[in-house]
Amino acid sequence: MISEGDIEKAVKIDMESFTEVETAYPPLGRYRKKVIDQFKKHYKAINDLVINLHDGRLYFHNLVINGAISRSLNFYRGAIWGLGTRNSHVFYDSLRGQCETLGLIHYCVLNPAYIEAAAIGAKKHKTTSLKIVNILTMIDKLDKKYKGIRKDYDELCELVHPNPASLYANIKPEKEQENGTLEVSFGSRSPRFTDEVAKEYLTFLIVWTDWIFKELFELAGLLREVR
Repeated sequence: MISEGDIEKAVKIDMESFTEVETAYPPLGRYRKKVIDQFKKHYKAINDLVINLHDGRLYFHNLVINGAISRSLNFYRGAIWGLGTRNSHVFYDSLRGQCETLGLIHYCVLNPAYIEAAAIGAKKHKTTSLKIVNILTMIDKLDKKYKGIRKDYDELCELVHPNPASLYANIKPEKEQENGTLEVSFGSRSPRFTDEVAKEYLTFLIVWTDWIFKELFELAGLLREVR
């Protein structure tokens, strides 16, 4: 059982990264309370959906739920850190990972029998029921409930892959010379993260994380009596 005191301590450490977000993008300070709440929900979900779901007894679905919460928390941390430091590679990868976590949990809600595969399966498992489903299949299922999320996911994939948008993320055009050459500056911080862009992507992170909690509790409800 994670105590309230331990949760408060953990969230205080987690929020150090959000302080960097507020410094980089002052308008995003309005989301502080929501981010604190979502960090707390991760720790409380471990209590409610893993430790207390079956009075301490563990089953495959507890392990899958615990893994999903851990993934979500770590990608959430990574996205907040990446946003505050303007590290586009870490941010986009973390945001995409959060979308994939949502896809997995929703797929398990639709197909509870898949939980065993999610826990111990493999892509080329000899047993059909233990074969891992392609992530795009999960995202397509997700898109039927949350319209447009496949498009958002595909755009994140383009930003994560070694394409021009990713390769040139830390290059800032400065001045075009008369001969047509372009002066650029290089840095560790992406110049493309304006206040508006940061707000858009932080909204994605917050909304998708809310959906993760919704799907997690729905899955736990389906499995509460399972032994």
